[in-house]
Amino acid sequence: MRTSLLHKIIRQTLSLSLSLSLSLSLLASCTSQQDAPPDQSANAKVSGDTLMLTAQQQSRANLQFTRAQQETIAQGLNVYGMVHVPPEFAYSITAPLGGIVVSTKVLPGTRVRKGQVLLTLEHQDFITLQQDYLTTVSRLDVAEAELKRQQLLARDSINARKNLERALSETASLRIQRKALSEKLALLHIKASTLSESNLSRVISVPSPITGYVTDVIVNNGMYVAPNTPMMQLADTDHMHIELSVFERDLTGVTADLPVRVRLTDDPSRERIGHVHLVGREVRQDRTVAVHAHLNVPDPSLIPGTTVQAVIETAPHQGWVIPESAVVRFDGRYYVFTGTKSRLIRREVRVGAPQQGRIEILSGHDWLASESIVNAGASIVLGAMVNTGDE
Repeated sequence: MRTSLLHKIIRQTLSLSLSLSLSLSLLASCTSQQDAPPDQSANAKVSGDTLMLTAQQQSRANLQFTRAQQETIAQGLNVYGMVHVPPEFAYSITAPLGGIVVSTKVLPGTRVRKGQVLLTLEHQDFITLQQDYLTTVSRLDVAEAELKRQQLLARDSINARKNLERALSETASLRIQRKALSEKLALLHIKASTLSESNLSRVISVPSPITGYVTDVIVNNGMYVAPNTPMMQLADTDHMHIELSVFERDLTGVTADLPVRVRLTDDPSRERIGHVHLVGREVRQDRTVAVHAHLNVPDPSLIPGTTVQAVIETAPHQGWVIPESAVVRFDGRYYVFTGTKSRLIRREVRVGAPQQGRIEILSGHDWLASESIVNAGASIVLGAMVNTGDE
């Protein structure tokens, strides 16, 4: 009896010990799994300049590829200048006979039409000139009537020849005087053919000779203006060009018709395309030469005197170009990535100056023609390579 009880107690003890051992083993197993380091197989693998991306990284990077193309490329000469109006399209408004400013009709920046009144002047000499013209016309009428009478008398041999000659001379003189006075009135913008004793005026209107913009107003109301003194400045903005300053050492290779890319200093986001129109022949005191460029599409919104930055494209040549977004920079060096979405090769390159979103590749011509190059996502690939500890 005692022996049976003893065996029963031993069996229960062994069973409890086995259960406790299994529980401890399971707990140790769970703890081991929780403390295990993350699976490193999810990281990109780097070997030298080769990068192997995981499927998850390929999906996230959303890589896009492109091919290099051969294009005509020009070296860029960076220069500065300003918007300029050629002399034949810039006008100074003057008063040929002088006068007092009665009123001014415009302000700087005003767009004006040809024939629009800019200001009015008054002076007693204006009346005198009109009086002289009308008096001359009246005297000429009398002289022409006398000439006809003398011609009739001379035909009938009633009067002396000298009377006819005197009448001819008087008539010719008055005709010349009438023409001269008519031209003087035209300088004052007075139409002689419409002038009469009823519309004499001491005030004259000064019209705009062009359609354009007022760039400067020099006078004010009540001011006396001496003869031929500039009163306003106008510009025909449809014919503006760019005047660039090129140092004499950089002038070699700059010729007419070379392409020019122009950006306003205050608005570099917009680029305007033009071409070299004329290269100056004089070296100025600052050792620069004026180079005049015309825009291919005129831009009336430009303001004369605005400063610009420009690139003159010189020495055109054939070269390999890719999108600028395909080139990444790291530690002062430039790289591109070639290959496929899963296996990429980092290649160091030398690059030229970017132009309109494209950039020339100056090295690696042996593989450029055949390799697919990462266009979108190149910076992501560089980050994956740099941040991987296996490199």
